[in-house]
Amino acid sequence: MTTLQSTTPLQLHHLHLHSESPGQLAEFYRNLFELDAVSAPDGIYGLTGGERAIVIHPGASGELAMAAYAARTREELSLLRERLSDVARDGGIGSEVFFEPGAFSVTDPQGRRLLFGVPRTRRRPDRMAARLQHTVFQTTDLATIVDFYVNRVGFAISDEVVADDGSITTCFLRSDDEHHTLAFFQGSNNVWDHHCYETGSWNDIRDWGDRFAKVRRGIFFGPGRHGPGNNLFFMITDPDGNRVELSAELEHVRAEQSPGVWPHEEHTLNSWGRGWIRT
Repeated sequence: MTTLQSTTPLQLHHLHLHSESPGQLAEFYRNLFELDAVSAPDGIYGLTGGERAIVIHPGASGELAMAAYAARTREELSLLRERLSDVARDGGIGSEVFFEPGAFSVTDPQGRRLLFGVPRTRRRPDRMAARLQHTVFQTTDLATIVDFYVNRVGFAISDEVVADDGSITTCFLRSDDEHHTLAFFQGSNNVWDHHCYETGSWNDIRDWGDRFAKVRRGIFFGPGRHGPGNNLFFMITDPDGNRVELSAELEHVRAEQSPGVWPHEEHTLNSWGRGWIRT
């Protein structure tokens, strides 16, 4: 099977968020994540640092308009577009804030959009390490969604979480060597779950926790260690209630490695203690 990891590796590059208070949300990410404003279409905020970037559109808060994945070269992007030609569409408004002309999008069976493109500029190290790394959704139809992203787009399954009755409740998908850049939980709604920034070490996790503490933005989940991916983590929320994860030590997975299987229990979600089980 053709996979992104083996033919056209992709990294999560930036997110397009909707917000009813885009200025307030932009100020949060500008200050807490040390981002600078860039040129963007009227009414849209574009913010970037070294290895993290975000585009904020006016709209209903809590919705992810697009997750934008970066190809390494124009040639690889062209190869990917050719393979996805029947589902590829124009990138739409804001697609060229951080990507060169030629970016394109795909829409999954439940309406989520992924944007694929080549970055206009190369990333540089941030003063505080935290690279935008993955995003996660809840879905009411996990089997259909995983089939689309694996068999049509080319993501590979790194790990699955399985309930006592044998049903799959969570699927972690990779687009390069990192354990997951996209994941889905079986849930009662089709909603955006969270997005994550990968730091360099446990000390970075500590430093980010102290940074959020200074502005009285407390941790609501963690600190802990996930089973799938084996990464250290904690989560906060932004002013719109979007969940933001800080992570370290995420596993790398070989292209030929078979998916792991984990039981649906708290210990899988957090081997250190309380888990957050989606319903």
